[in-house]
Amino acid sequence: MNLSQTNINAFLDKYINFVERVCIRRDYPNNVRHVLYLIVPAFIIKYGIREEGTILKCFDDIPILINYHQDKVVTAFFDRKIKAKNEDGIIKYFTEKRIVLNDYYDTSLVALIDNLAHEFNHAINSVLNEITWNNEEVIIRTGLSHTVFLKNELNKVQKRSQDVTLEEIINTKQTEDIINIINSFNQYEINNHEFNNALYTLKHDINANGYKSDAYFFQSYICQELMKNKTFIPTVENLRFKGNVDDIASWFDNITNIKGSYSKLNKLLDEILKDEEQLSHARLFKKYKLNKVLAKSREVLDLVKIFDNNCIYK
Repeated sequence: MNLSQTNINAFLDKYINFVERVCIRRDYPNNVRHVLYLIVPAFIIKYGIREEGTILKCFDDIPILINYHQDKVVTAFFDRKIKAKNEDGIIKYFTEKRIVLNDYYDTSLVALIDNLAHEFNHAINSVLNEITWNNEEVIIRTGLSHTVFLKNELNKVQKRSQDVTLEEIINTKQTEDIINIINSFNQYEINNHEFNNALYTLKHDINANGYKSDAYFFQSYICQELMKNKTFIPTVENLRFKGNVDDIASWFDNITNIKGSYSKLNKLLDEILKDEEQLSHARLFKKYKLNKVLAKSREVLDLVKIFDNNCIYK
């Protein structure tokens, strides 16, 4: 998408008008409206104009529920409930979705943008091939990962796939991309006064090297070479957006030439995340637990290095 001073205001006005309609219908407060002004056009640039319909439908269909309860750990989250309907005697399953935004009074603009962009990015990457079912189970896809429910216990998670952490790492990277796209609007003269004010505030919260999120910081750090790899990122981002994630494991293993390497990578990342959380609350054996995290991290780095070295285009 080729943006310039000549067409930037027409481009932004289109999505500002879209946001206005959504905010009036949903009765969103001004703070949320200003954030949506910024992130909606950035999503269009990130995914391309050909995906405009999917992106706008997601922002239109998924409400932001503001929960006036402060949570010092979680500012926002993507929430879904499984529903069933009877169509001509056949039971079909679907989800009702929402983004829950906890009290954000003390949250900075850049943190609010990060949280909403992060959660909507999960949602957008879960639209296609979202839900499947068999005789006993209902499976919901969130990007790379899957959550399994029993048909007779739809409110209770039975199991999660071991790629939740990698899903969060990729989603965090894409959120950084989106915020850096927003910041790039500062190079233009923007006519909309409210858009300009939000941009000005954001500009002073991002350093010259670009925005870096605090989310999943350690896991993102040990996977940084994988996130830079020009074979891995475009391939996985494309398959994840389209919901064609089942072949990623065999594709990854073919490149490393190690059977089960993708599964091992995900298992290690999930374990490191859990170990890190336990370490932060540990009073005893902290050195032992830290050494466990470091040992697993070295295994992740080794797998990433093998993948990177075996890629023709990196």
